[in-house]
Amino acid sequence: MLTPPCDISFQEVGPPYPAPMEWLKIGEVARRTGLTHRTLRHYDDLGLLVPSGRSGGDYRLYAPEDLERLLSIQHLKSLGMGLDEIGRALDDPAFDATEALARHAALVEGRIAAEQDLLARLRRLQEASGTWDEVLEAIALTERLRHPDAWVRFRTALGASTEVSVDELLDALRDEPEAGVREVLTWAVVQHGPVALDAVTASLADPDPGVRKQMAHVLGKLADPDAVPALVGLLGDDPDVAAKAAFGLGQIGGPDAAGALAEVLGSGGSVLRATVVTALGGLGADAVGPVLGRVEAPSAAVRADAAEVLGALGDDRAVPALEELLGDAEEDVRITALMALGALGGPAAARAIGSAQDAPGRTGSLARRLTPPSEAVLDLIRASEPR
Repeated sequence: MLTPPCDISFQEVGPPYPAPMEWLKIGEVARRTGLTHRTLRHYDDLGLLVPSGRSGGDYRLYAPEDLERLLSIQHLKSLGMGLDEIGRALDDPAFDATEALARHAALVEGRIAAEQDLLARLRRLQEASGTWDEVLEAIALTERLRHPDAWVRFRTALGASTEVSVDELLDALRDEPEAGVREVLTWAVVQHGPVALDAVTASLADPDPGVRKQMAHVLGKLADPDAVPALVGLLGDDPDVAAKAAFGLGQIGGPDAAGALAEVLGSGGSVLRATVVTALGGLGADAVGPVLGRVEAPSAAVRADAAEVLGALGDDRAVPALEELLGDAEEDVRITALMALGALGGPAAARAIGSAQDAPGRTGSLARRLTPPSEAVLDLIRASEPR
């Protein structure tokens, strides 16, 4: 540490720093920087900014390089860094600036999100309230929706219905860990009817797939045909989200939902495929045309799933297409078509099944099992029965 002579003189110089080898006492540094004496002494005690010199009277004396370091400290503080971290940044050659900046950026994003949530809540209260009593009641309801006790949240959601705004209910739904409470919150959102559709659809942009899945569930419960495009847009999403969207389309029904589901037959994993087949199988006449349009698809998975749906739909118009599939190159498709014909029943389906009795392998074996016995065989069975 440098110790200048006791009679050193300090001159007023222009910014940013004094001329080389000029020293500044703590009061002058405080005046120029706006920092307090206490702050500068605290930095000294921490070892963050130790003055380079001391006067004969033991006064702190700051050199130009000290002011350079002080400027760096203030810059890093403006990024939200703590004093300990600033010390490491300035003194440790191995300090990872990229990692530190990423960490602080995440913290800032979190604070911004919290402020945005608060602003949105204030706006909702502003729009919905009239008197302070109404404001306080609305706040009390939303606070109970966030109560640590799940039973309190359950009862509040059950009683809230249209007394709580859709946005408040959706906010609670996004963060709700209990499945039972989520279902009641979903019910409460649905009570708002078509008014809820836009808010729920907007929530599908959430980066969390769990939230998107929950919102797809809400759209299915709303059963509004206007929700079909939003759910169709989720069919290529995360597998769980896509399966929930397919289920929702099955709940809504109609030609548009049936057409969209038919287009994703055979796609995705086993869960999505099974959900699409089940959803289409419950749509009745609306699904027959779109599914028949898929029985000649290049993919065997599509053909097999289409055959399974046609069996569930129970429409005789499917018999010719299923009979055609009995000659498919893939055995799984042939077997599924046979099972579908067996589910359809009736003379036309029986004739189609009978035509496959001589097919090789499992196809012929299953066809023979599904073929009703002839009258001659039935007579023999009846004759052998004890009288």
